[in-house]
Amino acid sequence: METLFKLWTGYLASGVEGIAGLLIAFAALQATFRALLLFFRRTEGEVSSQEPATENIRLRLGRWLALALEFELGADILRTAIAPTWAEIGQLAAIATIRTLLNYFLQKEIDRAALRQPESNLQAYTPPLSSLFNGIPKVPKKIDNTL
Repeated sequence: METLFKLWTGYLASGVEGIAGLLIAFAALQATFRALLLFFRRTEGEVSSQEPATENIRLRLGRWLALALEFELGADILRTAIAPTWAEIGQLAAIATIRTLLNYFLQKEIDRAALRQPESNLQAYTPPLSSLFNGIPKVPKKIDNTL
């Protein structure tokens, strides 16, 4: 039973890493496509107007990479469940620490860019508080205890 658990956990971790790889590939394709469009649409007098668009492309790519890093970190956590030696656990811990630091600094860069360009759509979306409670049944205002 333990062998089966380790086998399936390994497959699951590989699947999560595969999803991260797909996210990175699609993000790179999207950024390349947007950059090429921006490059070929430019005219000689519009160099300064391209800077916000270029930063927007870079930050979109950064957000996708941050998401992919989260998936990679999830795969690392799964792998710690099946790591048989302390050496492997130490390697996974080092990798997880590096990925967490990369994600932290990437998010700080995204936040700084959002402060520089408040009119752009670089701000993280925060749903209104009321939307968080839409599926929760409401408590009756008055409870009638008479029978």
